[in-house]
Amino acid sequence: MPPGLYHTGSIMRTLRPTALLAAPLVAVLAPVSAVTGQTPIVTVAVADPGNAADTNGLGSVARRFRVGLYEVTNEQYVEFLNAVAASDPNGLYNTLMTTSDRGGIERFGSPGSYVYQSKPDFPDKPVGSVSWYDAARFCNWLHNGRPSGRQGPATTDGGSYDMSLPGDQITRLIGATWFLPTHDEWYKAAYYDPFDAGADAGGTPDYWFYPTRSDVMPAQAAATASGDVANPGPNIANYDKGADWNGENGNVTTVGGCTSTSPWGALDVGGNLNEVTETAGTTIPPDPPDQPDPLPTRRLRGGDFFNTGALMGSPAGLSGSLNMLAEGANVGFRVARPDANPSDLDGDGDVGIDDFLQLLAAWGPCAGCPEDTDNDGEVGILDFLDLLAAWGPVARPTER
Repeated sequence: MPPGLYHTGSIMRTLRPTALLAAPLVAVLAPVSAVTGQTPIVTVAVADPGNAADTNGLGSVARRFRVGLYEVTNEQYVEFLNAVAASDPNGLYNTLMTTSDRGGIERFGSPGSYVYQSKPDFPDKPVGSVSWYDAARFCNWLHNGRPSGRQGPATTDGGSYDMSLPGDQITRLIGATWFLPTHDEWYKAAYYDPFDAGADAGGTPDYWFYPTRSDVMPAQAAATASGDVANPGPNIANYDKGADWNGENGNVTTVGGCTSTSPWGALDVGGNLNEVTETAGTTIPPDPPDQPDPLPTRRLRGGDFFNTGALMGSPAGLSGSLNMLAEGANVGFRVARPDANPSDLDGDGDVGIDDFLQLLAAWGPCAGCPEDTDNDGEVGILDFLDLLAAWGPVARPTER
C-alpha cells in the first residue's frame, strides 16, 4: 500500500507520511468577507510575495493571495448543495454526512427534489466526508457567483477547474477567482512568518514549527456538549481525540473555536480536519483486480481531530497523498482566492515606481508571474493600466 492515507470506515488514518522540515512565523492582517451569497466566505491576506522557501523547499509563493479564515463549514456547504444538488449526479453529498455522529448535514426528498439542512449544533462545524472533486466543484460554484441549477460547466464543472478532464490533468485555470490552495500556498499561510523574530528559533528562518505561531506542540482542545471549544487559547488545536462530544471519542469543533491563528490570521490550520490542496501527489499504482487503473492523488495537510498532533508540524507534517475520490469524516478543505491588490508587487503597501519597474522587467508572455495581474498569461498593457489605476497607498479590500 502506498504512503499516505487509507480509508477505514469513516476515518482517514495515516500510514507513512513523508517527513518535512521547517520552523518559524506571524503578523495578522485584517480578514475580509466575500459576500456573494447568504453565507460569507471570510478570507485573510497572505503577503510578502516571492518569499524564500523553507529548507524543505516548501512555502515560496510568487504573488499575494488570500486564504479562508476558516475551513468551509456545513452551513456553507448546505447552501452549495441546495443550489446545485437537487439531483446530485456527481455525489457532492455523502451519506456519512448524515449517518456519522461527526457529520453535520441531513438530506431529504428524492432525486430531482433533494433538499439539505445542517444538523443541530453543526452549522458552524467544518464539513467533512468530502472528496477533492467535491472541493474543486465548490470552488467553481463560488467562481461562477453561487448560481442555482443543474451541475454542469456553468455551475460546478467549469470556472476555476475544468472537471471534464481526467483527474490528473485538472489544474487551476487562468482567471480563477476561487480555488484550493496549492501545497506551497497552504504551507506559507500556515507556517511562514517574516515579522516575529521568534519564528527563527526553531532552526529555519521565518518558519514556525506549528501553524499556531509556535514551535511547541499545541495543547489539545476539549469540547463542550455542543461542540464548542471549552479551552480556547493562543496555542490550542483539536487533534488526537481530545474533543469528545456527540457520542464520539474525538470530533470536529466549531470553526475558529480554538482561537489560535496562523501568522496571517487563519484559524484551525492545524487540527480539526485535514485539508486537501490543489497540488498533485504520488499516483497510487494499479492493484488488480479490484483496482485495475492507477489512481491520481492530491496533497493533504494540517492534521485532524482523530490523529496525532505530529501531523500538524511543518517538519514531520503529513505530506502524503490522498486518492482524489476518497472521502473521510476527518477530511475537509478551505478555499483561497487572488489578493484584491495584485499591483502591489513588492508587498510594501504602496503601488509605486518599484512595482512599475518590476512589471516592465517581466513584460511579455509570463503565465503565472505575479506581474500578470489580470491572469491572462501575459504581462502587457492591461496589467500596466491596472497598476496605474492602483497607484498610491493600497487600500484594504472591502466586503464583496
